[in-house]
Amino acid sequence: MRQRFDNDATFHTVYSQATDPLMRNVTTQIPAPYAIQETRGQRIKRGVKNFFAAVFRKLNQFIALALAVGLLLLFTRFLLHFFEITTSIFTGWINFVTEPLVYPFENLVPAQPFISFIIDVNILVAIVVWTIVVIIVRQCIHLLAGRW
Repeated sequence: MRQRFDNDATFHTVYSQATDPLMRNVTTQIPAPYAIQETRGQRIKRGVKNFFAAVFRKLNQFIALALAVGLLLLFTRFLLHFFEITTSIFTGWINFVTEPLVYPFENLVPAQPFISFIIDVNILVAIVVWTIVVIIVRQCIHLLAGRW
């Protein structure tokens, strides 16, 4: 059966002889005059657009990751203060790392005692405010990336 196709003068090989023999007559190559040709300027513009869109997407993902890590650290600090765990090295490290995030809200509200626990409202306010700030920044980046 293969010899019959090889001897046929009207048969066109689609890509190579190794292609699937069942699909030989279904697809053919697009003739060169009908193929869409982009100018060099259009290709450069498309490439720059795709590059900046990818950069903005990655920046948006990085900010989301930073928010997740920051919220995890702030929540850990809240739990450590809630259970009054203050003497470990880990607690000192968490307090050191999260101090810049909590500092703007340091003296906003005093810590509230609850039964035998302490609720530090400043940390909760920091969590809410930083979440709102990051959401606003991510939306601005999304709008900026939408133009590209």
